[in-house]
Amino acid sequence: MRVRAFVVAGALASALTMAISGVAAAQPADTMPEDGLYLVGVDIVPGTYEAPGTPDPAFGCDYRRLWKVEGDNTDQLNIIGNDFTRVHPVRVLIKPTDVAFKTTNCGPWRLVPAISTGSFGG
Repeated sequence: MRVRAFVVAGALASALTMAISGVAAAQPADTMPEDGLYLVGVDIVPGTYEAPGTPDPAFGCDYRRLWKVEGDNTDQLNIIGNDFTRVHPVRVLIKPTDVAFKTTNCGPWRLVPAISTGSFGG
C-alpha cells in the first residue's frame, strides 16, 4: 500500500511541477514591429491597426489581409483586401475571420481604437 501511495504522490507532484513550470502559450500581440506575416488570433489580435507608412516615397507600403496562407502567399486568390500606398499613416481593420496579415515596408503597426461611425444603437 505504501508503494502505491508513493507512486500516486510522485505522479501528482510531477504533474503539478509540469503544470506550473510548463511553457505557457504566448498571447497574441497588439503590435507588429516589422515586416512579415502575422497569423490572426495566434500572432496578433484582430482590430484596427495603424502604421506610419513608408519613410521613403520611392517605395510603397504594401499590406494584405489574407483568408488563406500557402506558399509565398502572394497569390491574388488568397487576398481579402490589400493596398499599395505611398500615403502615410496607413490604417487597416483586421477582422477575426482573417487568417493572416502580411506587411512590407509600412513600418511598425500598432492597435488603435476603432473609428466611431457616428451611429447609435437604439
